[in-house]
Amino acid sequence: MKVLVVGATGSIGANLVKRLVEEGHEVRSQVRPQSRNLFKIEAFGTEIFPFDLSDCGDLEGLVKNVDAIFHMAMGESLQECLDVNISFTALLLEAVRKFNPDLRRFVYGSSVVLYPQMEYTSRVFRESDKSTKPVGNYAVSKLSGELFVNSYHHEHQIPTVTLMIPETYCGREIIGERACYVSPFIEDHLEILQSGWWGTSRELENCIRALQKHLKDGKQFLLPLLPEGRPWRRHLGDVRDVVSACMLAIVELRAVGETFVVMSDALDYGEGIPHLSEFTGLGYAEEIMPYGFSFWYDVKATQNILGYRPEIDSRRIMEDAWRHLHGEDIGIVEGTKFVKRRSRPLSLRA
Repeated sequence: MKVLVVGATGSIGANLVKRLVEEGHEVRSQVRPQSRNLFKIEAFGTEIFPFDLSDCGDLEGLVKNVDAIFHMAMGESLQECLDVNISFTALLLEAVRKFNPDLRRFVYGSSVVLYPQMEYTSRVFRESDKSTKPVGNYAVSKLSGELFVNSYHHEHQIPTVTLMIPETYCGREIIGERACYVSPFIEDHLEILQSGWWGTSRELENCIRALQKHLKDGKQFLLPLLPEGRPWRRHLGDVRDVVSACMLAIVELRAVGETFVVMSDALDYGEGIPHLSEFTGLGYAEEIMPYGFSFWYDVKATQNILGYRPEIDSRRIMEDAWRHLHGEDIGIVEGTKFVKRRSRPLSLRA
């Protein structure tokens, strides 16, 4: 199968290109002209198609003679939301209608930002929770993209599949390299608490002192607890699982016209942190936090119709992230969203 990947140098796009090539597909990679991230996919020997999504020049050349299209590009600024998430999505679908009417599959990467973004809830997010009146430019633009995809499927019979993609991590990103709030490191949570983001309170000050004491006592990792004492547990995505869902979307006939929520196995800190501690030989502490995560999504349709089964569980995502941090190959193309890199020496277990 010849496959076009739009957004081929993004975290998901690059890993998707890798998987497609490994499974014997021919790939056309859309990249920004003069992209600084081209190095991420150069080794895979794909057809490189420079194309500015805000300009929408040679759309015919982009979509012709491919069997499937993955639209994994996304914009975050207001202008990018308009140009990439809305305008380009509509024009890409129109180009398919005009120039590639026999396309076998069009896979659109939407976002779970359209679901409630609660930190803590005891109920499962279901399809009925999806917002039709989202707040924020990015959310509005992703819903607009979904509506165009749905419209072209029903009006022009383009075989579309929409994937609601979660907050997705590549290897070591999950251990504080990208977002401190998901990190297993005590120091990252201290950074959040001391930033002033959560204001000030006696509870917060007590938590800061407790975490400082744990560090002084030689503990490195934190098993964060909810107010009632349960470990944090939340859905997110490992890039390898997200790519697996993408691959299923181009072969499963029942998926056409459907929308699926894609998640890795819920990250349970009560399982992941003790395992990471045992694997590394570094100690961990438990502490009730003034903020926390406890939410997950209904993915029955993703399992039953798409046939998707995540492979990455709480133990593996933490262990693989640690291996990746120390230079081991865990089978991914590295992301580029790191906000910091750790300078202190971190040793693997003996």
